[in-house]
Amino acid sequence: MNFVMTAGRVSVSVGCLLAVLVLSTPVAQAQTLILYDDAVQNGFQNYSYPFADIPGRINFDHTTTVHSGAKAIAFIGNNYNAVALARPDAQPDLTTAAYPILRFWLHGGAAGGQNLAVNLEVGVTFIASKPIAAPAGGVWQEVIVDLTAPPFNAVTYDKISIQANAAGAQSVVYIDDVTVGPVAVAPVPTMVINNNITHVGMVSDQFTWRDSNNQPRSAVLAHNSGQVTPTGATGGALRSFSYQLPNGATRTAGLTGYGAGEAGFGYIVSHPSRSIGCVAGDSSALGGFQPQIGFERVFQGRHHAIFRFRQDYPRRCTSSGAVVERKIPTVIDWIFVTGRDNPLWSVTYNVDQTYQTIGGAIDGENRFFDDSRAPYGELAIDGQGSEFIDGTAWGDRYKFTNTVSPLTVHSTWNYTVLNTVPYVKEWLNAPLTVANRRDATMGIVQTQTLAQQDAGGGRDAAVGTDVSRLWTKTSADPVDGTACPNEGAGYKMPCADDWAYQANANSVQFTNPNGSNNARLTWKTQYGFLGQTSYPTNNGLVATAPGYPKKSYSTYIVLGTHTSGPVETQVTQVETMQSITLSATVGSVVTSGPAGVTRVDTVTYAPAGYNHVYGALAFSAAGNQFDGNVAVGAGTLTKPLVIISNFTSATYPEVRLSGAAATSDVDYFASLRGGGTNELWITLNRNLTGATNRIQIISGGGGLPAVPAGVVATATTATQVNVTWGAAAGALSYQIDRRGPGGPFTQINTSGTPAYNDTTALANTAYLYRVRAVNGSGVSADSAADLATTVIFADSPLAAGIVVKALHLSQQRTAVNAVRALAPLPATVFTDAAASGTTIKGVHVTEMRTALDAARSALALSTGGYTDGALAGVVIKAVHFQESRARVE
Repeated sequence: MNFVMTAGRVSVSVGCLLAVLVLSTPVAQAQTLILYDDAVQNGFQNYSYPFADIPGRINFDHTTTVHSGAKAIAFIGNNYNAVALARPDAQPDLTTAAYPILRFWLHGGAAGGQNLAVNLEVGVTFIASKPIAAPAGGVWQEVIVDLTAPPFNAVTYDKISIQANAAGAQSVVYIDDVTVGPVAVAPVPTMVINNNITHVGMVSDQFTWRDSNNQPRSAVLAHNSGQVTPTGATGGALRSFSYQLPNGATRTAGLTGYGAGEAGFGYIVSHPSRSIGCVAGDSSALGGFQPQIGFERVFQGRHHAIFRFRQDYPRRCTSSGAVVERKIPTVIDWIFVTGRDNPLWSVTYNVDQTYQTIGGAIDGENRFFDDSRAPYGELAIDGQGSEFIDGTAWGDRYKFTNTVSPLTVHSTWNYTVLNTVPYVKEWLNAPLTVANRRDATMGIVQTQTLAQQDAGGGRDAAVGTDVSRLWTKTSADPVDGTACPNEGAGYKMPCADDWAYQANANSVQFTNPNGSNNARLTWKTQYGFLGQTSYPTNNGLVATAPGYPKKSYSTYIVLGTHTSGPVETQVTQVETMQSITLSATVGSVVTSGPAGVTRVDTVTYAPAGYNHVYGALAFSAAGNQFDGNVAVGAGTLTKPLVIISNFTSATYPEVRLSGAAATSDVDYFASLRGGGTNELWITLNRNLTGATNRIQIISGGGGLPAVPAGVVATATTATQVNVTWGAAAGALSYQIDRRGPGGPFTQINTSGTPAYNDTTALANTAYLYRVRAVNGSGVSADSAADLATTVIFADSPLAAGIVVKALHLSQQRTAVNAVRALAPLPATVFTDAAASGTTIKGVHVTEMRTALDAARSALALSTGGYTDGALAGVVIKAVHFQESRARVE
């Protein structure tokens, strides 16, 4: 048995099918290809037999019993007739390496149990047939056929038939959603969120999700709600991070147990540069442990979560004004996303809301000349924490990396490569030990470029040596012979306070100059980043930037094996984001948004549609529908997060990727965010490249789309008609109907854009074309029809000064009779043969006008309105022929 039926959308594999699918050789497979969904698609054509569409027996436009969308195929089996879908010979055959599985939905009507068969062909060669039975009456079931298994054993194919497998008549069955594609993939589990667990003595929330390789990752965030450990930790940080190693083992980067290690990672630290005084010392050393406000579970979705910490951060040193303690209200969001390896850490310092601890006065402008060293903290990056750190690297205006292991004050380094996206990392070299130690890294990567958001960079020269003097150099050629002249020992590494990112600088230079196992990691911006209305960036790109009224930025927190280069991979993704161009035909691209978490002031996104706060592509729905595109200018965008705002539906929509129906929890991971936010979060389980990556959201409840207007059909060759129309409001796609001679309107295809090229037209034939708009709520009424005739006229257009020829007369008569055949009306017998030497007379034009108007009237098209209504005694002009041409073209 090589096919199965399932009772719902979620694929269920049983019996032999499971064995066949599991044992199939892994190959590079394409995405799902739609053969029929409301219409025949993707180059397939209706080859049903004994001929294409048997009136009363095969109907490709049935609208009553439908599985999804607006239409299905109604099939009454009789004497081995069949519904057949085929690709014309001019198109390449399909391969089972790319498309091994046929899927379609089958409904047995009221009776059920009809005797059918699936047939497969390539070219003129019949491959094999497999009997199937329709389901019991009244239900839809999915049929899954493995085309690589017996009896097919197919390598290529170009025609699929669903045949009545009996000589007698059978009752009606319905067929819908016919696709070919890869082997079914098991759904990716949803995110698991455990609230109020106790981890290493602290009440915490735990988030477990699947990463880009569908492997589990887990993070534990300790609450900052007043709890205090014996070591003084008060929460507000990441205290455990787990991920799977290539050998299948799970590594947990937990608390280090040294220094401030009990705090974990991700809290706030800040230092002042210029001060006139301090109250009770500087609060920077244990910035993460100050009095807290608490936490919020902002968003707990199926595949996405936002966990928020709030605190009032004490600042006790001032650069101006009264020497009193002031507190900066601060917000931190942690964002976890299925399909992504690295959580996002996003912060907002509300410097303009700074208040004096005593008296409560709002007092923040130019009161500080502080940096931000957040996120700050320590984790045992290899799960154990005893190994000396082998290296550190960062990117400010240039990329710095040490070049020998372990990392000491005497390590050699290179600082010569230009950089775009700020980052910092530390690592332990490979290989893994028996206990799975080493081969580990941890880093921080900003969601924006250095030009967009200041970070790192050369420290203000007024407070010591300036690391920017080392840009473009190596340890072999610092400007004064040593990288750290102020330390008194001629260190090769830059001075501790001059590292663009503090990282473990102090541990290496002041605690153990020959190496350290302290995996402390920091971000560290410029002095003045917090508090000053203008501060020197010293980053080689812009001279100054504002540190007031608010400061926000977002960073990815990266942990993984050093050999896999996860920090570099994340940097590349942020760089790739800079190359995107977003567009939308339904809905819109969001071009601006909050400047940071919890902020109401907005910034313009760069590039347009890139929400750097959450590292997402930002769109807005229209009537809960969306149709847009992501053009990737350079590189590959890996499993992007998409946030669609203005999505008010309480139910999950249908998602289509590149025109193909996508499967929830397989092709994409979705979460509805309500509570007035009205957002749909989707992680695409796809890698996007190139100019065309279409995303469609199809949801009910938005109302029918508008009727398409301005339909124009034009024959461009003797066998091709191009149809265009105006975009209809609320449309996600369009259905195109054609009426040929003696027949009704029949849907010939669908289009995602307001244009379609019909390449199946016949020469010297007249057709009517009309269009309907489609969205999740249904289908619009028909548009007005437009006429096209595949007679390609000579001397087109016939302008003044062109001599009318017998050829013009012959072609026009052919076109007029083609329209009459469409009406349908009998062909007109015209006066005089249209032979060379025939004198063109008024009667010839009058006869064509009369015959054409009768046909156009029968087709409900406009008539009359010709130049020189009575032609007796009138010289025949080019305009007389051109007007008739315009009415048939």
